[in-house]
Amino acid sequence: MNRLLPAFLALAAGLGVLPAASRAAPVGGDYVYTGSIDLGAPGGWDYASFDPVAGRDYVGHTDKVSVVDTASRKLVGQVGPMDRAHGAAILPALGRGFATSGDDGMLKEFDLSDLHIVKQIPVGKDDDGIIADPHSGAIIVTIGDGKQLVIVDAAAGAVAHTVDLPGEPEFPAADGRGNAYVNIASTSHLAKVDIASGRIEAVWALPGCVSPHGLAYDYRTGRLFTGCANSTLLVVDPKDGRIVASLPTGPFSDAVAVDEARHRVFCPNGNGTLTVIDEEPGDAYAVLRTIPTFLGARSMTIDPRSGELFITYGDTQIVSGPRDPGGLRFGWAGAKVATFMPND
Repeated sequence: MNRLLPAFLALAAGLGVLPAASRAAPVGGDYVYTGSIDLGAPGGWDYASFDPVAGRDYVGHTDKVSVVDTASRKLVGQVGPMDRAHGAAILPALGRGFATSGDDGMLKEFDLSDLHIVKQIPVGKDDDGIIADPHSGAIIVTIGDGKQLVIVDAAAGAVAHTVDLPGEPEFPAADGRGNAYVNIASTSHLAKVDIASGRIEAVWALPGCVSPHGLAYDYRTGRLFTGCANSTLLVVDPKDGRIVASLPTGPFSDAVAVDEARHRVFCPNGNGTLTVIDEEPGDAYAVLRTIPTFLGARSMTIDPRSGELFITYGDTQIVSGPRDPGGLRFGWAGAKVATFMPND
């Protein structure tokens, strides 16, 4: 969720930082910038998710979910209307997607074939982060202001459990073994929840982590990766909450992605950088690259087959007005998706 981004933008403006989108992204290293896909107006965006079956990128985009066909690199549709869209979760086997609509508290179920909304499921106002767990058939949703995790039976299109949490959650993950995990941003903790029963199994502190946001699980190694607003990524053992490693990143990240085939972890940062982390046997981790991207580009997803990265950012505009006499400020006229291909 982009709650911290306005403060970061104000800081950047005060320091005279130019938007990274105003310069060309670099070519070379382990990833090659291959261009951007225009999502159009308005400028706000949030989480992204990837459908590996159809090759589509779904981006929460203010009043809708924008849908991109990544093969043709074109915007092919939208899911809406939404009342402050956050993200979408996709279940190709069911032919359904589910999108969070924060201001009306509805989870919007839609048909993947034509993107029309088929059902609205009340889950709670400020429904935010969302994932699909195909192993259990559950859709897992965080409710920020309500301090809850909602587990939805996707096939039934109904809430199975509402779990009260010890703080405001941000983003969930699932391990395919019946467990969900969720970052508690307001208290810097990580909670483990049994999906079948909706019972909290454990709550672990995340020392050194301020406002954990992005969370991802690596099925290959059985490790959790949680991104922190204070330029840190923690590697966590989901069996006991032990901190396995702590790595430097950039500030204000909002997502974490894993490329299991290439043994890499990605942290997109609000300052216009992408931290690429290498995974080696024996719980060895190291920052492999820091790649310039675009200012505010803190949400992303990945094609697990090709390793292509899709990073959402704003189409920057610089304006002046009566509230800014003699000065400039910048904002977003629209949203875009930058694409990066592995080059190794």
